[in-house]
Amino acid sequence: MKIGIRINLKRDINAKAAKVFCAKLKENDLQYKVCDNASEFFDADSIAPSTVVFDWCDLVVSFGGDGTMLDAVRNLIDDRPILGINMGKIGFLTEIDENEMDYAVKCLKDNTYTIETRTLLKTTIDGKDYYALNEIIVNNQDTCHISAFNIDLDGVRSDTVRSDGILVSTPTGSTAYSLSCNGPVLSPSVKALIVNAICPHSLHSCPMVIDDAISIRISTDSSLIRVIADGIIVHKSQNGIDISIEKAEKCASFIRFKNENFYNKLRKKLNYWGE
Repeated sequence: MKIGIRINLKRDINAKAAKVFCAKLKENDLQYKVCDNASEFFDADSIAPSTVVFDWCDLVVSFGGDGTMLDAVRNLIDDRPILGINMGKIGFLTEIDENEMDYAVKCLKDNTYTIETRTLLKTTIDGKDYYALNEIIVNNQDTCHISAFNIDLDGVRSDTVRSDGILVSTPTGSTAYSLSCNGPVLSPSVKALIVNAICPHSLHSCPMVIDDAISIRISTDSSLIRVIADGIIVHKSQNGIDISIEKAEKCASFIRFKNENFYNKLRKKLNYWGE
């Protein structure tokens, strides 16, 4: 087994936890390579550029929070699995905390884990594909202005909404930005997507839950529009936009040890009231 290590040094300060984890991997004769953003904390023999690490490994171990997990999903070229070790606050996508690393190494060595797949979204703009695990957003670059957005589902106009933007979310993303927009929470196993207006200027607008086989088209004639995939601006337009969003052919894969009940995890993670 070849293990790639991705570290968010803003969360795992000086790669303290990652160094302990890698020492445990070495003790158990498990191969690893570390992405070179942490090169000052590891021997040169174990460091490589991220693209090399991701191409070489069988699985990725991510040290950080949910943002680090999203970054790992975004940079992997296929659906090889990711294990998240939570160094952040909520860690909804991660599997274990720092104090469970011994357990994680044992499970990896003994091959006693499962793979959970998650839906990805895809949009193609100017011939380039963009993917998102949580959501794809179409909104105004100027946050002080609203726009009129047309929403078509499988070629049929479903609504025109005046709002700050339109958000298309996976079940995974239902506990992220969509939740902040009063969207419903979906179990990851539900084969559905959420179409949600961001701050609609309307008395009737509400989130729509649709079959994930449906193609979604979002268009507007407003100027200064942008497209955001999992928090990353991927496109800006000066003269309106017309894009399609759909379920991607590939998926994201996560390593699971615990088979934890989704709703129990939801209760524990989203009742967090810390800073």
